[in-house]
Amino acid sequence: MSVHVIDLNRFAVYEAGAALLSVLAYPGDSEETRAGVHASLCHHALRVICEIGPDWALFPQRIKPIYALRTSREVKQDLRTLQRRLRDRMVAGRMAIGFLKEAVGDPVAELPNRPRLSINQMARLVLDDTGQTDPENVETRIWRPSLPAIHIASAFQVFLQLAEPEMGKLGLETFLLNRSAIECVVRAAEYHASIVAQSGGLPIDPARLIAIRLADA
Repeated sequence: MSVHVIDLNRFAVYEAGAALLSVLAYPGDSEETRAGVHASLCHHALRVICEIGPDWALFPQRIKPIYALRTSREVKQDLRTLQRRLRDRMVAGRMAIGFLKEAVGDPVAELPNRPRLSINQMARLVLDDTGQTDPENVETRIWRPSLPAIHIASAFQVFLQLAEPEMGKLGLETFLLNRSAIECVVRAAEYHASIVAQSGGLPIDPARLIAIRLADA
């Protein structure tokens, strides 16, 4: 099994963030597809950096030409698809958090005679956020495609739930430019994957999860 290493020591923060986002949004796609999305995300990040600090663009910078060569059409198309996929991943992440809480002994989940959570139950819980009317469609179109990256999706959801009340709504830029956010999500994803691996009753196959970790300092 290949391991996706998020290396914040060798690469720019935006490159590491783009790697994390592309794996989350495209867990079942080819490396070639993810590489294209990664380049578009880096292109977008560089534009944002220039907007935040216009003087930055006036001095020589170490950047890969492939990011600059990405066309506006490619970037717009990739970001549009990415945003749609990320919305699906966040829905799946919300569903996964319910299972993870049950696995680690949520007091509510341990009430006597309480049945174990099902995918259908969790799909009904998030139905209003999906644009779907049938829980089975949520399972087929959102839950199943998200499974290889479900631990990353749940980690993102936990981070958003904790950070947004204080920081406001967070967008792509946070996970492209904020080193701490990237590190928190990757560490949480590793922890969530360990819960899945140690719990036999979850509707998630640990062997299918994409391995992801931070590079050693």
